[in-house]
Amino acid sequence: MDNNYHSEAENKFSEYLLSLGYTKDSILYEPAFFSNDGKNTHRPDFAIIDPEKKEYLAIIEIKSDRFAHSEKNLNQLKKYKQAIGNEKIPLFLVTVSSQPNNPLPFSLYSVSDSGALVKSDFSLFPTFRALTAEQSAVRKNDIRQKKSETMDIFQRVTWSLAVALLLIVIADIRFNFLTTERMALLGACVALIVIPFAQKFKGLGIEWEKVKNPNSEES
Repeated sequence: MDNNYHSEAENKFSEYLLSLGYTKDSILYEPAFFSNDGKNTHRPDFAIIDPEKKEYLAIIEIKSDRFAHSEKNLNQLKKYKQAIGNEKIPLFLVTVSSQPNNPLPFSLYSVSDSGALVKSDFSLFPTFRALTAEQSAVRKNDIRQKKSETMDIFQRVTWSLAVALLLIVIADIRFNFLTTERMALLGACVALIVIPFAQKFKGLGIEWEKVKNPNSEES
């Protein structure tokens, strides 16, 4: 047994991960996470990370099958997720059979979206490629959602600005209070409101395209 592990079960499970294509630098054994209050330290048995992006991909706890449905184990997994600060990270409970000569030494449970432990076929444990692809899909979905939210807010802001400017113009027809300097200040205010949105759009991958005259040719 590898001396880095406290039990034979943890050693065998790490070997199983390697057989699925996980690299050694993607498997963290007993990493430390601090609770939100910074007072308690949590140490799951395994954490899977993306070595390049340094992002956590999954949390895995190893237990005996006698404690498979323990509420304590479920709460422990949820605390790991809270400590990491990623509500969408996959949580797995791998149980070790207490029966001698069991042909299936491991059983697999995952935490569902509703927060319950769900038993799965151990052969369906995700490969490293599948796990990174899933994380990438989650990230893209989050970006799409943020884009949509930003566009909705931007639309509301622009409509509000349009209404405000229209009211100012209507008022100016009667009171004649707009001067060139005041118009410039209004334009500057509008720009200051809109520019942060343009920066946010760019950060989310939304680029403004320049409109070119199709009849113009570069010499």
